[in-house]
Amino acid sequence: MSIKNLIGFVIVLASTTAWADHHKSVAEAAQSGQVIAIYHWPCADLEMGLELLTEMNEYERRSSPVPYSAVAATHDDGALASVDVHVSAASFTEAAVWQDSDAEWQRIFAEMVIACGSAEDLSVKLLTIK
Repeated sequence: MSIKNLIGFVIVLASTTAWADHHKSVAEAAQSGQVIAIYHWPCADLEMGLELLTEMNEYERRSSPVPYSAVAATHDDGALASVDVHVSAASFTEAAVWQDSDAEWQRIFAEMVIACGSAEDLSVKLLTIK
């Protein structure tokens, strides 16, 4: 294969890959009746807060008797964020009851309080998908 043919092949391959990535679809964010909880927590040690929140989310995925999805993020003001998607308002409440009673979840949360300096500024906005 000549260098000219090789360059042409690489260009075609790169173009095909770029086109395929461009046409990937994004799943629907949520469905009717689901509840999205968006947490906002100013955190003194944001890096440690994110690390602990990621640990918490992984623990929730493995251990929660109530299925829900959670992902760590940051707000545009630099605060720690978690975006949780629950099947319903009832499942949101059930998850909170489990969190309150689960020793490992409480341990991680206590470490987050230390990293963030306080839990007094922790707030949540609940959105119900219509």
